[in-house]
Amino acid sequence: MKQFNPFPKVWSQRGAPMGRHSDILPDAKRLHARHQQGGQGYDRGGAYWGIPSNVWGVWCKHDGQVFCTYVRANSRADAINKARV
Repeated sequence: MKQFNPFPKVWSQRGAPMGRHSDILPDAKRLHARHQQGGQGYDRGGAYWGIPSNVWGVWCKHDGQVFCTYVRANSRADAINKARV
């Protein structure tokens, strides 16, 4: 099974979109998090977040669907804790 990518490539006629759509995460036992790994305010898929580049995608699988939200955090653990709130 292919691993979920919270930062897929984006495309827009008018430049980079500001951020990405976030889902409300269902109550899940296990959450996953990945850092944006972009630079100068952009994530690796091309969405613009601004500075600092500390955005994390946090997701879970629930009833066969993937839910993903985005938070600013200083670590993976901090991102997961913020997403649980």
